[in-house]
Amino acid sequence: MQIIKASGEKETFSSKKIYHSILEAGASKKLAKETTNLIKTKIHNESTTEEILNITLKNLKKEPGVAEKYNLKRAIMNLGPAGYAFENYFSEILNAYGYRTQTGIHLKGKIIQHEVDILAERQKKFMIECKYHNEKGIYTKLQPALAAYARFLDLERHKIDQPWLVTNTKCSLDAVNYAKGVNLKITSWMPQHSAKRGTPSGDPENDSLQHLIENKKLYPITVLFLKESTRAILLQNKIVMLKSLIEIPTNELSKLTNLPIKELEKIKDKAREILA
Repeated sequence: MQIIKASGEKETFSSKKIYHSILEAGASKKLAKETTNLIKTKIHNESTTEEILNITLKNLKKEPGVAEKYNLKRAIMNLGPAGYAFENYFSEILNAYGYRTQTGIHLKGKIIQHEVDILAERQKKFMIECKYHNEKGIYTKLQPALAAYARFLDLERHKIDQPWLVTNTKCSLDAVNYAKGVNLKITSWMPQHSAKRGTPSGDPENDSLQHLIENKKLYPITVLFLKESTRAILLQNKIVMLKSLIEIPTNELSKLTNLPIKELEKIKDKAREILA
């Protein structure tokens, strides 16, 4: 049976792949098996991955926090139409792994002024270009890789050790091959075409975005099934991580966001459930 991906490509349906991905989201074997069998009864040849995801999420709500974690990729795409929230989010991920970071800073190059998404340091100094997509089925192609390396070359006077491209999608083969040739680091949603899919290393310089998030439970607030207006208010106040949301006292959070205390308590309870 063939299913249609968001990109329009077709691939063979794999119940094993779905079963294991549900287990990775923290579901019990019983729920993983039940959900996989349910999907097999509901779909047909050329069903879409979106249809499969919706069936899966609905059934995974039977166990606390599982549906939210399973919905991680879509949650990243819900960070907003612009890339600012994604830049702040990845900066916080790096902080959790021991990096010192600055976001949205301006540096003078040999020729022009550049806005650098993230400047990160941990033993080495990195200039990070974030390429964010909020639509499904899109690959990060060659152009962002070219732009990141060109910016790195123009900023030579700042003694940056390496350029780094970060994206929430997969990268095209051209982008991957180019990056290898010029020593441009890439962090994408999943391991690249030529990368081994072994045990995650827990190192931002070698792991995929998905592994980095799951390894330390660095889930964004968008994994929560919130009203769009509530989600927007939290992001506008630079509350991107579930961990950050929990750490802020509820009274203080209510003053900051103008959201009712009762609503915030429910949101925080759900966040704790996911992180537990």
